[in-house]
Amino acid sequence: MFGIKILGVADLMHLYQLERDTELWVQGFRPLQLDALLDWTGGVADQQCWDLHALHQQVMHFWVDQAGEIQTWQVRLRSLPDDQCLVAALGSQQDWCRHMERMLRI
Repeated sequence: MFGIKILGVADLMHLYQLERDTELWVQGFRPLQLDALLDWTGGVADQQCWDLHALHQQVMHFWVDQAGEIQTWQVRLRSLPDDQCLVAALGSQQDWCRHMERMLRI
């Protein structure tokens, strides 16, 4: 099982720091489009030897289930400077558990 979440908006310079701090896979998108999201998650799946079909199914469910939230972020992004992007995070169930445990210790 995999988890994908929109973290918010950040400038491109902070993506590396977010990935390092969260220990999740982090990517910036401007705009966020399903094809780009599938391409990115496919690359992560290849690197992590994850089940590509299962991950893409999860991404499709995320896209449909979060359509309203995604649309809201897209509208907000249009009014922000060009160096801002929507930040998505991806991880396995274990990755997200570790991330949440770290957050609770802070």
